Amino acid sequence: MLNTIHTLRKNQVESSTYIEPVVLSEPLALLDPVIWPGWKQANKNSDIVFEDEDFHDLELSGLDFSNVQFINCHFYHCNLRGTSFISADLTGSEFTHCDFSRAKLIATKLELTSFRKCLLNDVNFLTASFKKTMIVNTDLSCIDLQSIDLRGINLDGCDLRKQNLSGKDLSNASLQRVDLRGANLSKAIFNDADLSSALLAATILKNAQFRNANLSRVNLSSLDLSGVIFESANLKSCDLSGANLSDANLSKANITDVTLFNINSIGWDISGIRCEFAYWDQDSNDKTQYAPHEFERMYAECLTIDLKYDFRLTNTEIATLPILIEHLQACHWGVSLRLRSVKDVAGGALVQLVVDEAGSFAIEDLETSLKEEASRIQNAQLSLRADRKMQKELKEAVAGIKDRFWPRLLELAAEYEIDQIRNFSVLFIDLKDFTQWNDATIKEKLSLFRGLLKPILARWNASYPNMEGDSLRATFKNANAAVECAWMVRDVLMAAQFELRIGIDLGQVTIVHNEVTDNSDLEGNAVSMASRIESMAEPGQIFVSEKVKHYAEQQTSLFHFEPIKAQLKKGIGTRSAGDWIEVYNVKKRDPN
Repeated sequence: MLNTIHTLRKNQVESSTYIEPVVLSEPLALLDPVIWPGWKQANKNSDIVFEDEDFHDLELSGLDFSNVQFINCHFYHCNLRGTSFISADLTGSEFTHCDFSRAKLIATKLELTSFRKCLLNDVNFLTASFKKTMIVNTDLSCIDLQSIDLRGINLDGCDLRKQNLSGKDLSNASLQRVDLRGANLSKAIFNDADLSSALLAATILKNAQFRNANLSRVNLSSLDLSGVIFESANLKSCDLSGANLSDANLSKANITDVTLFNINSIGWDISGIRCEFAYWDQDSNDKTQYAPHEFERMYAECLTIDLKYDFRLTNTEIATLPILIEHLQACHWGVSLRLRSVKDVAGGALVQLVVDEAGSFAIEDLETSLKEEASRIQNAQLSLRADRKMQKELKEAVAGIKDRFWPRLLELAAEYEIDQIRNFSVLFIDLKDFTQWNDATIKEKLSLFRGLLKPILARWNASYPNMEGDSLRATFKNANAAVECAWMVRDVLMAAQFELRIGIDLGQVTIVHNEVTDNSDLEGNAVSMASRIESMAEPGQIFVSEKVKHYAEQQTSLFHFEPIKAQLKKGIGTRSAGDWIEVYNVKKRDPN
């Protein structure tokens, strides 16, 4: 430690003659409130430097330390109320339990300076230079931070309640355990910042940026996170219950161990998202595990492929679009595409295709591959314009289809009924020993049965649920959702002491109007087959058909399907009671 104060006058520095600096035997005596003002005035043209000094329990309030340098000094329990540090240099200095109330740190250099548990009420930091500054466990709620450069600052454990940080750049800042409750952080930038265990209740975060930020263990429940950018952020163990994540960007973020109860995810971007497991129930008791890329495939908004044509499409070329879609599906096994729109745009046309099922492909890889293959076909369509012979043959073929089928379509239009036919995965559940319950038990158990089922069905977006007595029938848009829903139903109901069997089939289902219930109802071979498959299962088993197994295997690796030969108890179609058919018993894989 250097117990000296150097006073180097400017004329000494400029002189060619070297003059020894003044060495004081007791430099701390200068900081006496009586001595300091006169001494500083007498040495006003000097560079005053305190270096590696320790100051304990000093009364320094109201003193003028303007332009003074305190380099790597340590202040403990000092009273600095109203003290002036205008244009001072506090590089590397530490202040612990010091009172800076109403102090002036205007244009002060605070590089590597730390404030620990200090009082900073009404401090004026105007144009102060913050670089790797650390302000720890300090109340900053009454400080105007809008004029301060907060990039890279360390504010761990600080109180920033109700601060207006709208639009502020806090990139690379350390904000661990910081209290931001009620703060306005709209459009603020927290890229590469560490906000682990921060308090953000009632915080305004709309359109804020958290690229590559650490928000682990942060409670974001019920917040409006619409438009917020969480790209590559660490959101492990966060609570997102009730949050509005519409149009939020979570691409490449890590959301393992998050709670997602009752979120709004319309328009969110989860491309490349990482999630090993998550909780969809309010109490975070029901863990759902996901294989790599599985969460993205299950919950991503439908991928839209834009195919831009540099020419306007003719009617014949539009007629070939279904062929283009079939070709793209054939080149990408398990992928399901549909045409969204065809419209003229400046300089050409735009064809939009929607990816309903991504199969086993990662979304980014699938988009690139589809566009590359579609580009090849687009070039072929353009070449077709120069081949007059083939163009003529194509027109004639399209006209032949119209002549052959259009009259029949007009006939069907006249006979058209309200019935609609769709492809669904149909799930059928039946309880065991229902008929053996007494009237009081039936009412109680059925109420519990339905109460347990409703939130599970809602989670997997089950459609057309129909509960009749001790049975349930519902449909799903894909096989994987049906299997996952069935597995959760099985676990929950068995835990509630119900014995049940489950069967699932996939196929065409007719949606009809039920004259008795006055609601939509389901008919079709898939409905009947799901019922037959369910009846062949033992209590606690989930049996599925070959179709369900095939499509579910493309979408998940959580389950394996054990082939079983079973006998039909009731005939269906060309198959009679007693016929042996192959079904598959669903079993969950060991995550290890």
